[in-house]
Amino acid sequence: MNTFNKTATKTATLTATMAAVLALSACQSTPSSPVIQRANSIYETTGIADTKVKAQQNAIDSAQKTCRSKQVIIVDDKVTYNGILDERTGRMVGQVGAVVGSIFGTGSPELSRDDDYEYMINFRCQ
Repeated sequence: MNTFNKTATKTATLTATMAAVLALSACQSTPSSPVIQRANSIYETTGIADTKVKAQQNAIDSAQKTCRSKQVIIVDDKVTYNGILDERTGRMVGQVGAVVGSIFGTGSPELSRDDDYEYMINFRCQ
């Protein structure tokens, strides 16, 4: 019976730890970008991330928070790449690094930063 209690305690502790990790990771969200209101009910925000898709999603998430239940209508948008290498070269170097890293077991080099892409949008709520 004593062995059963130790096993049950370990299982309960592991379960509680996993639940806490999941709860904390669920609380972590993408950072919200500031939204600026311009003339004629036009808003502006910029999403920043390490990939173009994530930057776009961050900007759209901020716009949706601003519009709440209304639809976001993007009036104008612009993507800017701020990486240390140009976009195409950075992708090629990353792919070569991943192949070399997998061969030698060293992993791939991390060339991207969290602010490589900026996606600026002007939008209105409708």
